[in-house]
Amino acid sequence: MIKSQYPGTFRSGKDLFDAGLLRTHESIKAFYLFMGVLKELIVNATPTATHFFIKKLADMKKLKRVYTQNIDNLEELVGLEVDWQLERVKHCQAQVVQLHGTMAKLRCSACTNNYSFATQYCDVFKQGEAPNCPGCEEREDARIEQGRRPHTIGQLKPTVILYGDSHPKGLEICQIAAQDQDKADCLVIMGTSLRIPGVKALIKDFARAVHDREGYVILVNATDVVTKEWNGLIDYQIEGTCDEWVKLVDIELSNIERTTAARLLKNQE
Repeated sequence: MIKSQYPGTFRSGKDLFDAGLLRTHESIKAFYLFMGVLKELIVNATPTATHFFIKKLADMKKLKRVYTQNIDNLEELVGLEVDWQLERVKHCQAQVVQLHGTMAKLRCSACTNNYSFATQYCDVFKQGEAPNCPGCEEREDARIEQGRRPHTIGQLKPTVILYGDSHPKGLEICQIAAQDQDKADCLVIMGTSLRIPGVKALIKDFARAVHDREGYVILVNATDVVTKEWNGLIDYQIEGTCDEWVKLVDIELSNIERTTAARLLKNQE
């Protein structure tokens, strides 16, 4: 759909997340169209077995934090706490840190106010345009009534981090990660190609911290992505889908719970 409307503007789907794409009028329109289509897909998406398993770990007090590259915000749908603005760094209560932002919010390019990405905005994006900021429009109407000169009306854009962009909360993420590394005793890496430099660096830091506590680092991915640079960092690689793996682990956890309960009951007799 996007390729047919804007031929030649990008070579692959990855290019649509590249900040370098936003240089020409046609490429910007293609980007906005993609954002509208993507948001509609996200609205109709449902959490997977992996999401529910992570929530179970949180309920069992076995989860320290989730660092996700996903922007669909499905973690929040299963009840995990998400603080996309990371307003509290020390003793951060958010269970999910969104490394690449979220499609749940829009930010004004002028006043920087944030708004929920309501489905009403999808139609505007799908026309290859960005919706105007309602706050800017309201203030502009007031200025006109007062006979004052007009100001710029900002446009709303998804709060996603594109390739080549710096993360506005990069410092906060580093601080939270440093706190978590002081307590990490197990790292599970799920469904990633291990190619994005910033994410690779974060994983390596966590892996070293986990090994300092004699813990284990586990990678779960549908294909083999481990190269020599990961020697000594990843202890176990599970080749398979994340959903398949968590279902097997969930069965084992249930068996452990039953065994523990039976042992406690026997000791009480």
